[in-house]
Amino acid sequence: MIIASPGMSIFHADFDQIELRIAAALSGEPSMIKAAKCGESLHKSAAIKLFGEDYTPTQYGITKNGNFLWLYGGGPSKLSDTVGIPLEESKAFLSDYNQAFSVMTAYKRQRQKDVLRAALSPDELTMYYELRSHMWNCPDTPNGRKDKLALKVMLDALTRRKVAWITTPFGRRLPVEANKAYKVVNFEVQSTAAHIMGLALLDVMADPELEPTVLLPVHDELLGEAPIRKADYMARRYGEVMTREFREVPLTASGSVYGKSWGHGYMKKED
Repeated sequence: MIIASPGMSIFHADFDQIELRIAAALSGEPSMIKAAKCGESLHKSAAIKLFGEDYTPTQYGITKNGNFLWLYGGGPSKLSDTVGIPLEESKAFLSDYNQAFSVMTAYKRQRQKDVLRAALSPDELTMYYELRSHMWNCPDTPNGRKDKLALKVMLDALTRRKVAWITTPFGRRLPVEANKAYKVVNFEVQSTAAHIMGLALLDVMADPELEPTVLLPVHDELLGEAPIRKADYMARRYGEVMTREFREVPLTASGSVYGKSWGHGYMKKED
């Protein structure tokens, strides 16, 4: 639906792994911060840390999905379904991931605790952890699974409609439901990324050379339109203006030309 005018090309610039870099900055995860400062792909550096220098394309895919899963609050079943590996292998990978990136893991757990403490009374919090403990200790038997389901219903009833308010680094206040406390880091990261994208858009719009070419932002990318002969240059300029730092972690942006439409940027090469 976004098609270039005659003689023009659609181009874009977007941030490189902005959510993961923000998560690294918020948590202080040293290996990811180091990779970002060295200009390395955080997915690649994570794959090396988890599987070694000779990681396979499949292992890279597992790692990349594991990174996003960490951000969005998914579990072993989601990873298993997404990348097509057995559930036990998925559980083992996530256990290794949490150990390899222990600072980020500790940060997420602390933020979840912050939400629960803010949303629940002391007595409710005690009951919450007691129910969770009983759930984890249920055996994998028909009766054990039945007991686990009953405990989950009690846990949901305890946390339903209980809300904590968190404040992001840029001062935005967000509600997080106690029964979805696992989403707190995702909320913080996405809100921070959106704010940074807004600042980047304002900077591009403030540039007299770039402002006439701007079409619209889409998530973490900014679309523009320029004469075909200038599109490459404009894409590079967008990337240069959008690039910045967040808590001393570089948030680099890269640009490229899509061509006749926005969709051309997402077509397979053989198309």
